Amino acid sequence: MRIGFIDSGVGGLSIVEAVRAVVPADYFYLMDNRYLPYGTKSELFIRQRLKQLTEHLLTHQVDLIVIACNTATTQAVDWLRQQFDLPFVGVVPAIKPAALYCAGEKMALLATPATVKGHYIQKLVTDYAGESQVQLVGSSELVMLAEKKVWANADVKAEVATVIKNSGLTEFAPKAIILGCTHFPFLAEEIRSAFTEAPKLFDTADAIARRVQHLVAGLTSIYKEKSQDCFIATQELTEQQKRRVTQMRFGQQNCWPDLYQD
Repeated sequence: MRIGFIDSGVGGLSIVEAVRAVVPADYFYLMDNRYLPYGTKSELFIRQRLKQLTEHLLTHQVDLIVIACNTATTQAVDWLRQQFDLPFVGVVPAIKPAALYCAGEKMALLATPATVKGHYIQKLVTDYAGESQVQLVGSSELVMLAEKKVWANADVKAEVATVIKNSGLTEFAPKAIILGCTHFPFLAEEIRSAFTEAPKLFDTADAIARRVQHLVAGLTSIYKEKSQDCFIATQELTEQQKRRVTQMRFGQQNCWPDLYQD
């Protein structure tokens, strides 16, 4: 079984970790770092770009693709399902379980600017969190701080606390925060420490892993031979990043030349 993942950066690795724990497979992680972060891009760009990335993963004969990015999921996954004849799994913010936990109390969605502005999120909030006071916060800065932490093992606690404070979330004091970007679980400790009374954090990694597990059970793999997990970047990695990729248990890594014309 071969499973592909797409994200603009390292955020999708939080999903890979959860899926690896329950699904034995060969993993192909396609990191579109040439266009990091997706949260600042248009819907048209994201759709066209993900179509191209999907086509590249299909050259590796993947059986299923996880769009391991909330922004890309909300803007493109339904469209991708119409373009390709293979299963796609998207990542949607955990608004429903957070609303059940809050039971009408204050909650917040922390995501990218593109995600919080989307109609999809507004509908989820209306459908499931109508009784709660919900604050939506879009931050590309947190995406880059997660990248900094994962690649360089940097201490970003003070910078995360500043972002959270400037967003108004500490003053808002929500009972729960939905991590609506796959980068943000890497900052869970820093986000909690930004509050005097830490809110409960919700993400969807385990739910996505269960969904992939369910779908894989009904698939017949088109590629039978075992392969090493492969990490593919769209812009050349630094030597430090290459060493980090090896530590993440990817036996292969390569750079796929970017073909998109701005």
